[in-house]
Amino acid sequence: IVMSGCSTPKAKTSDMQDRGIREKVVQDSVTIKPSASYEECIELRPGQFFDYEFDASGFVNFNIHYHAVTGLYYPVDKKGVVFGKGTLDPGTHPYYTGEQEYYCLMWDNVNDEPVKVSYRCIVRGK
Repeated sequence: IVMSGCSTPKAKTSDMQDRGIREKVVQDSVTIKPSASYEECIELRPGQFFDYEFDASGFVNFNIHYHAVTGLYYPVDKKGVVFGKGTLDPGTHPYYTGEQEYYCLMWDNVNDEPVKVSYRCIVRGK
């Protein structure tokens, strides 16, 4: 499986003010080759959470995972989807530690053709 690294430089990020709350937006559109994967890692500080959404031109397996001292955990793990949307709050995960900084969104192309994925994540403070 081919996989791109975290914090992909191609992703577009921006900071904005929304009612006095600082937000960070990460968004991009990528094409994933057959049997390949793409990963985008989001840095979170204590007290932050993020909203995510994506659309794919074909079926993908999608997960959000993080590394903890005791292993790799998947708060979101979906098979054969073409879209997704949700909110991820690290404070709700039993193995989360204050040192945890990165949550990675990953799409696996399960098709014989390339798949285009467009995604957007908004990091917010509580």
